[in-house]
Amino acid sequence: MRTRHHLPKLLFLLLLALIACEPLALNPTAQVIIVSPQATATPLPTATRPATRTPFPTNTPTEAPSPTPPLCPSDSGEVIRVNDFVSEVARGENLRYRVYLPPCYVESQARYPVTILLHGAGSTEAHWDDLGVDEAMDQGLRLNALAPTIIVMPFMGSIGNRNVFPPDPSYEQVILDELLPAIERDFCTWNDRDHRAIGGISRGGFWAYSIGLRHPDVFGAIGGHSAFFDPDNAPPANNPLDLALNSSFLDVAELRLYLDNAAAEFVGPNQELFSSRLSSRGIPHTYVINPIGDHNDQYWSSHISEYLTFYTREWPKNVSELPSCLEPSP
Repeated sequence: MRTRHHLPKLLFLLLLALIACEPLALNPTAQVIIVSPQATATPLPTATRPATRTPFPTNTPTEAPSPTPPLCPSDSGEVIRVNDFVSEVARGENLRYRVYLPPCYVESQARYPVTILLHGAGSTEAHWDDLGVDEAMDQGLRLNALAPTIIVMPFMGSIGNRNVFPPDPSYEQVILDELLPAIERDFCTWNDRDHRAIGGISRGGFWAYSIGLRHPDVFGAIGGHSAFFDPDNAPPANNPLDLALNSSFLDVAELRLYLDNAAAEFVGPNQELFSSRLSSRGIPHTYVINPIGDHNDQYWSSHISEYLTFYTREWPKNVSELPSCLEPSP
């Protein structure tokens, strides 16, 4: 009778002991429950009458279709040399140029964005070609890392090395009034500012920024690679250093801007000044200081894929998304 009297109490104490032995979950983890639909019962198959024998069809000779050749089997672009381009602005100087055309340019019948790349002082229209821009472009297209673009590489000549600016005959006028119209006439180009870029090396970088900042209706992207900016080589209306500080329309121009140089380069301080002036106005831009390199071809060649990535970043990678060359440019 005593045991039966204390039985509820013993059961209660036993339950407390079991609870006390349960370890505390200090780091709870979520349970993943995969719910699959429950399989329904499969009905037994009904008896099926044996199939009647169907006579084999007689052999009808058919010709295997011949393989259709691809529309364009090439995965490499082409560099065309325009060796005669007499400039009236430059008073008869031959400002020849080279043009890189993407793979399957003719077969695609598409309009391509345009990138103008200017060489450094003392070089020629072969500068970017010698740096390997065409090989880098081909490789980027094969990897689907770059968007296809027509690349124009003009010779700046003596007019490009003179600090002369509009309204006097200037290299700016060569680009805007002679070169661009010729490119749009002879090649299938996408003719709006969002699908045009201009960039350059050293002296070419100065011209790219001087022209591009003054004409955001023509160019939507500007690149300067070791660009040579100087407070005294251009009047304020044409000098990138002054334009970065004073240009009234840069705040609303929505330009894509890129600068780079090696840490040891003599052009670095003025590029840094240019960048700081843009930053003080809240104007977006990319400025890269690479720790290794100098003001030479080895440095620029080693970063050419980065340059092409910047220029083509906002453009369609798929050729099918480009406008048709059979229609006027959008």
